[in-house]
Amino acid sequence: MFIEPIEFHLPVVSSTSDYAKELLATYPYVFVSAQHQTHGRGRNGKSWEGDHQANAYCSIGISHSNEESIEELSAYMARGALTVLDVITTLHPDLITRLKYPNDVQVRTTSGWAKLAGVLVEHDFRGQFCNSTVVGIGININQELFPDTITQPCTSLRLQELYTDVDVVITMIRQAFSRWRTRTWVDVHEAWVKSLNLEAKQLQTIDDEGTWTAQRILPDGRLIIRHDVTLIERTISDGDTLRYKD
Repeated sequence: MFIEPIEFHLPVVSSTSDYAKELLATYPYVFVSAQHQTHGRGRNGKSWEGDHQANAYCSIGISHSNEESIEELSAYMARGALTVLDVITTLHPDLITRLKYPNDVQVRTTSGWAKLAGVLVEHDFRGQFCNSTVVGIGININQELFPDTITQPCTSLRLQELYTDVDVVITMIRQAFSRWRTRTWVDVHEAWVKSLNLEAKQLQTIDDEGTWTAQRILPDGRLIIRHDVTLIERTISDGDTLRYKD
């Protein structure tokens, strides 16, 4: 039986994920949100910037008392992505959304696909044992301008003509993640793969001018792609390596 997280709501914090990690020394399961982050981050050490009180900045921290399988640990990335999809489609059912591998949520705008939300999962290992997992979630809600340092198109719910309260979205994130946490990694993986919809999708990589085709997603979350000409296969675990052709 899963317990509900201890909640912490802060006016400002350097990073909700860093704060969640600190709290896990005392509490087994925490949910941290903030009105503003001074040092938010994304994948590969990139900074994640956002306006004060304009977006959802939150992290879920979970301590592991038992050894977790690689498949179960990878499922936390999927849980975070599916949580965001649930929240956005509930708030704005008319939006055309997609999940870009592995966990960016994009929206089709008049100018093309734009990022609306992202997920960052961090595991803390001691040797081969994973002590804890922190799932950081950011959703652009009321922000209208984005800094030039962001290298991809971004949007927000407000820019998609949905006006909603940040606190409402944060509550929805907590509730949706709790639901996905109760599901087995097999169920979560199946739902994630279905939402990614990568079967036979043509892709490009940042280090090759050729075209690749998605083959399958492994139980540990890695993606197998095959070059359309050479038929060489490679394994991808970082979505920043991929570019969708559409």
